[in-house]
Amino acid sequence: MTGFLKQVADAVLPAICVVGIGYNGLLYLNAPEGVRMNNLLQDRIADSRAELAALEAERQRLSDHADRLLTASLDEDLLEERVRSVLGLVRPNEYMVRMEDLDRLAAAPADMPAPLLNEDAPVTLAALASLDTAR
Repeated sequence: MTGFLKQVADAVLPAICVVGIGYNGLLYLNAPEGVRMNNLLQDRIADSRAELAALEAERQRLSDHADRLLTASLDEDLLEERVRSVLGLVRPNEYMVRMEDLDRLAAAPADMPAPLLNEDAPVTLAALASLDTAR
């Protein structure tokens, strides 16, 4: 009987060790602290860092824009650009072509006669300046 127990021990003990090593290997790969989860977390960290960098760049751009809008350091070029785009003001020797008009002309058939200019003439910066001096 001792021979039988020795044979069982010689066969079962290595089998138990192989199963234990295999189980630990699966845990190493698939457990919440495993390699796959670590790779997923590293990918999420990289994505979050890229998003953070983009948001910081946007914040810096907005901060620079806000700094230029302060009255103490008002950028005249920025002010003129905003006046032109928002209010549609131009200087007396300039023409303003609106993108909506260009899009409408581009979509028109080629044999169609050119439309008349819009009667709504844009207000000029000189007219605005004359209003300012009249006050």
